[in-house]
Amino acid sequence: MRAYVINEFGDPDVFKEADLPDPVPGDGEVLIDVKASSVNPVDYKIRDGRAPFLSPPFPAVLHPDCAGVVRAIGTGVQGFVVGDPVYAFASGIGAKQGALADLMVADARMVAKMPSTLSMEEAAALPLVTVTAWYCLVDKAAVGPGTSVFIEGGTGGVGHVAIQIAKSRGAQVFAACGTDQKCQIAEDLGAERAFNYREMTAEEMVAASPEGRGFDVVFNTPGAPSIDHAVSIAAFGGTILDILGDFPVKPGFQMKWLSFVSVFAGRSILMGVDQDGVGAILRTAAELAEKGDLRPLLDPQRFSFADVGKAHAHAEHNQPTGKVVLSNL
Repeated sequence: MRAYVINEFGDPDVFKEADLPDPVPGDGEVLIDVKASSVNPVDYKIRDGRAPFLSPPFPAVLHPDCAGVVRAIGTGVQGFVVGDPVYAFASGIGAKQGALADLMVADARMVAKMPSTLSMEEAAALPLVTVTAWYCLVDKAAVGPGTSVFIEGGTGGVGHVAIQIAKSRGAQVFAACGTDQKCQIAEDLGAERAFNYREMTAEEMVAASPEGRGFDVVFNTPGAPSIDHAVSIAAFGGTILDILGDFPVKPGFQMKWLSFVSVFAGRSILMGVDQDGVGAILRTAAELAEKGDLRPLLDPQRFSFADVGKAHAHAEHNQPTGKVVLSNL
């Protein structure tokens, strides 16, 4: 099969096309004919060597996000048949090959049937960011009616999905974005109000919160650049959700009695835990998409697998709107 691999860590041009043996699904696995994938920060951090402990062995095939069609089914797998359109968050981290290839073997527990309302590229944009947002907002923060949620980075990969998941749970959702245009996109996705953080102070955002006391849950998706801002706008006794391990550095965090929760969605792949939970999240996300309550936001610039280096550079350096996706042409 054709694959795009790295044989060492480096810049985006480190990707090389390679011919690898076709993988064979084992017990509990499905073989997916890969049609699309998407870029996440973990992908370029593995590629450039910032997270070498997450890399598959060289020649490494990266990317856990996959959409495609079931090609073959291993023993013990139920619920899928050959030809099913599926999407998955299953490999590309740790020991197993990822989605930047014609074929990918995936743990069937971490695969779900694709929403019929989405294209392959749209479906490929969802897995990692949806699992991440679900773990934070639902499993950890249990957001729901009466909860005010603030999303830092409302049109980012995780952020735009987080808006929609929190909204679907009945929460009041607010967001911060870097331009008025992105603020409008965030509101179109369901935010009650989106604030341009370049033009509004933290104090002004708190004043605009329900009851003017700050936000119950602040989901800090960009990491270090906005973590102290997240503390500033959180309500007393509120919760800061983090996905990059960036703890607040300015004084005052403990004075507000805030909880800090940090989540790494790739644990299910890397540590072999809660694989069934990943599949359940993807199935629920498919139901939301079918109802029109979840739609991926795709960056206008599109790439093929052969242009994966350019896709990584764009995702990392150009502040894309939504997810950067790749098609396997």
